[in-house]
Amino acid sequence: MIVETPFKALLVEGTSGVGKSTLIDGLLRRHVGTASPRKIRSLVHLAQSHTYGPLAVREDHGLTVDDNVGHLERIVRMMEWLHASVQEHTRPWCFVVIDSLHLTHCVRPGVVKWGDVESFDQQLAALGCKLLFLKASPTALWERGIKPRVNEQFMQYARKFGESHEAIHEYFVKEQETLAGLFSCSTMPKMLVNNEGAPEAVLDKAFRLWTDA
Repeated sequence: MIVETPFKALLVEGTSGVGKSTLIDGLLRRHVGTASPRKIRSLVHLAQSHTYGPLAVREDHGLTVDDNVGHLERIVRMMEWLHASVQEHTRPWCFVVIDSLHLTHCVRPGVVKWGDVESFDQQLAALGCKLLFLKASPTALWERGIKPRVNEQFMQYARKFGESHEAIHEYFVKEQETLAGLFSCSTMPKMLVNNEGAPEAVLDKAFRLWTDA
């Protein structure tokens, strides 16, 4: 017998260009599309504008470990409140998807190390939050993360990682390796998925991880 939990949270991590935003868009649309009329419960999506953007603004202007830790504390406290507020229910009542968090913070902005964020990982694990790590080959990272963005503002930001498109690409390939090591340290229920398979199959795996008990 499957016992439903009232709180479903999924953290999606991976380097730039691996397909996080596309997958998360698919998760949200499937969740809404499969809900019965008037039965869409609390749905929270923390995009990088919330999880990483506030730090990126200051990363070249004196961002400190305390700043980064304080940012994580605010997010995790909100998660704890969302979790606590639905515990009287016996069916899923609150759904959360997070685009990048403490693993990414260890590489970008990079002022924190695993020891600074490990307690947050444990807190998220205690809430039942699951971790999905997306990976892709260097070729896929180039095709998805570099080529489509050569004329976008993102490349101006990415210049801090390398002067050429090739150097920026090399940075993201190495970043993926570092993130994979951090993924292995996490105590959250987790899954690593190669995001080069059939998109629908990858979405199926991610949706089951998010919504299954």
